Amino acid sequence: MKSKPSSPSEHYKLEKERRAGEVKPEHDLLADAKREYLAMLEAAAAKGKGGRPKKAKKKPVAADEVDEAEDVDRPDEDIESSLDE
Repeated sequence: MKSKPSSPSEHYKLEKERRAGEVKPEHDLLADAKREYLAMLEAAAAKGKGGRPKKAKKKPVAADEVDEAEDVDRPDEDIESSLDE
């Protein structure tokens, strides 16, 4: 059995050394909780960062549709050319 410390500072040092060697049950619980929390964060990071969704890209216009689109502008030209005549 250990003898009593002679001074309060010696008692403090001895008690600190004794408690440093002990495994605290709270430490295990905190370590488990930290592991679970980090796993949850990692799983959330895999899903994506969130935020506003990106705009859908417009489909490229086929060559046939381009001709039709140009035809829409041509009637104005036809009207102007008929007025000139």
